[in-house]
Amino acid sequence: MSSSAQSAPDNIEGANSSQSEQHQQEDHKPLLTLPDPEDVPKNVNQLEVNGKDIKLDILGPVVVNADGTMSRIDNWSEMAEIEKANVRRILLKRNAQRLSRLRAERDQAIAAEEAAADANVSGKDK
Repeated sequence: MSSSAQSAPDNIEGANSSQSEQHQQEDHKPLLTLPDPEDVPKNVNQLEVNGKDIKLDILGPVVVNADGTMSRIDNWSEMAEIEKANVRRILLKRNAQRLSRLRAERDQAIAAEEAAADANVSGKDK
């Protein structure tokens, strides 16, 4: 019986040592870092903080979705110039309408929250 009692702790120690070896191996994974500024090719667009603006026209216009999220048109680069002009014209109007509606909904929600908070405060004063 003593031999089985001794083998059980040996098994536990073996399991613990293999787990610690795995943790040590995971701890020694190489760190991912950004390249050294001197190693960045000169033809790559870079964004400088407080620097000049960079236009992202190649990505196409931003679309304001009905729920307020934003996206871009996937096939923008494949469109003809006339199509791009029409899309810009339509999106300009539609984005303005959606933003106006979303702002109005936000303002209504804020006003409703403030009114509810005022009602709770005045109800507690009585």
